[in-house]
Amino acid sequence: MSPGDDVGRGARDGCEFWSAPPTLGIPYAQNIQGLPKTLVISITGDPTTPHAGGVKLAETLGSALLTVKGEGHTVVSGGANACVDKIAADYLIDLKLPEPMPECSV
Repeated sequence: MSPGDDVGRGARDGCEFWSAPPTLGIPYAQNIQGLPKTLVISITGDPTTPHAGGVKLAETLGSALLTVKGEGHTVVSGGANACVDKIAADYLIDLKLPEPMPECSV
């Protein structure tokens, strides 16, 4: 099985798909005390990390999900998308998330 065969389960660890038995344990860290709400950013047409995986990751972590409509990979801090860059900067600097979470487009 390769990571591409596992669309929708969520991005975790490439080693999870190796033939050797896992040593990290599943599920990974959960219910961490004091962990601020996290932000997952996922592009609907990302050829490397499918959007379904981003959705599942956000659900698994209890995270906010910023859906970016469009094609591509790595959209944060490229300077090409003010919508994404503003949300990411506010989160990284102040742990601030917009309510409700908007959708951005590339």
